[in-house]
Amino acid sequence: MQKLYYLLSVALLMGTCLLYSCDNDDTPNGAMNVEAKIDGKDWKGSGNSQVLAVSGFTTTTIGAGSSDRSAISFTIMDDKTGTYDLANVASYTDASQTVYMASSGSITITKFENNKVSGTFSFTARPALGTGSNVTITDGKFTDVNVKR
Repeated sequence: MQKLYYLLSVALLMGTCLLYSCDNDDTPNGAMNVEAKIDGKDWKGSGNSQVLAVSGFTTTTIGAGSSDRSAISFTIMDDKTGTYDLANVASYTDASQTVYMASSGSITITKFENNKVSGTFSFTARPALGTGSNVTITDGKFTDVNVKR
């Protein structure tokens, strides 16, 4: 089980890096297609996703960033509709670049077709390093986020 968490963590990190380092991917052209409430405050970001198949595992990473440099990302172990646990596979990075890892929560993929993914999410996250307050992310939704395979 520890190996699986390690693989998921690596996939989350790699996927997030891939999503934000590619100049040539299908960006939503500024569409703010990911939104949520973070500790009760509205948040909007522009998202992309990537599906990777490595050593028999298929992962889908969905990431979104906002103009204030904050970001949300998830990595799930599939590429189809369904509900998935987000504990340890979702993160939120605030504008000051503090990273929070999900301790609980879920994501529901409602559409995964025509290179687009849509769904809803919510999670509670704790600071990945050091101490501090948890953040609560609610009412999350993403609509027609581009999928890169």
